[in-house]
Amino acid sequence: MEKGIKRAIAFIIAVSLILAGCSNDKSKEASAKVYAGDVSTILISEKDDFFSPEIIRDLEKYLQQGETIHEGLQNSGIVTFADDGSIRSISQVSLSPAFIWGLELNKKKLGKDKLDTVLKENDEIGISIEPTEQKKSDNNLQFTVLKLNGGSIQPAISHTYILPYVENQSVRDMLLSTDFIKLSMNKRLIDTVKGYSPKSIEKWVIKVNSKELVENGLDMRLTPQDEVEIRLDRS
Repeated sequence: MEKGIKRAIAFIIAVSLILAGCSNDKSKEASAKVYAGDVSTILISEKDDFFSPEIIRDLEKYLQQGETIHEGLQNSGIVTFADDGSIRSISQVSLSPAFIWGLELNKKKLGKDKLDTVLKENDEIGISIEPTEQKKSDNNLQFTVLKLNGGSIQPAISHTYILPYVENQSVRDMLLSTDFIKLSMNKRLIDTVKGYSPKSIEKWVIKVNSKELVENGLDMRLTPQDEVEIRLDRS
């Protein structure tokens, strides 16, 4: 009888220890979750709507308090830098030499020489496009967008370029102004993009503001903020 009682007591003690261990593990886990939730994130506001919410969220993940802005942007792999320390491209979006990427920290303009600023809790970084030479008469930034879309066929071709708006410029004029797009002899069709010539089952599709151009569409005159897309499709 005594043996049975001793075994029962030993069993109760063992179960109590196991439950206590589980309870401690859960407490630690809960504490970790609370701690993680208390870490403030750095917010990004993007003024020109070139980047998807997913890209903005991915950038925010790498911008951490206690690190510099440059470290966070570079570690993201989304931002590339030129030799002079300025931003070259963001998420495969490049600017014409007429423009630069403008950065703000908590609504205050941030020069490229200030990218070593250490981020603090609840900091907000603004990203915008600015003219290289700011003029007093500049009220609105005027640009056009050239988007290359290689799709799943040639994804390496995909890139977006922000170009200065030129009055009375046609779609053809825009394409001829680049050094990576070659037109056919009669200047009515696209021959190559970044050296790539479509195969017999492929074709270049040209769209302006998401609408496919019809015959002679290259003569269309562009207006500020128009987006010209050149997409590689299967014919």
